[in-house]
Amino acid sequence: MTLQFFWSRTASVWIALLYMLLGIPLLLFPGISGSVFVWALAAGAAAYAVSHLWRYIQGRKAGQAPGGDLFLTILPMAFAAFSLLWPQAILSFLPLVLGALLLVDGVGKAPLVIAAIRSKSTILIPLLLSSLVPAILGILLVVNPFHVARLVIMIFGAALVADGVSDLITALMSRKSTPDSETP
Repeated sequence: MTLQFFWSRTASVWIALLYMLLGIPLLLFPGISGSVFVWALAAGAAAYAVSHLWRYIQGRKAGQAPGGDLFLTILPMAFAAFSLLWPQAILSFLPLVLGALLLVDGVGKAPLVIAAIRSKSTILIPLLLSSLVPAILGILLVVNPFHVARLVIMIFGAALVADGVSDLITALMSRKSTPDSETP
């Protein structure tokens, strides 16, 4: 009966286990997990570049040298080389952009805060918080994008593990609540 339950609940149980198996390395080893992700992106870019190099070489042999294929060889190959040498720089790009956007959002609300202070508005505190919180987070992200990238990877790993554990518990609890006679 237990085997039959897991066979019928295969998707949720296996997905739960997969989430936990993927989440644990992200949570425990965020630096290397991020680097491996960037290296996988670099390998994909290199494969893309090689395919276009092959097309370029074939075109030259046929007397037609399409410049677009040469461009689509050089640019992805440069990205792949940069990613292999400095994966943390690639990982830090997203927190850097997010930090800049949060900073612009916080500073952009400053005139509203000043107007609320002048008019002694009742919404001063929420408005002040909606300006200061994004500005402070933006400054933290812009100043230290490498550490934030590791933190984001760890949070993602923890979320995967938590999701996997809750899915597994749900599957096991639904097994306990289902009498053996009702199991197909």
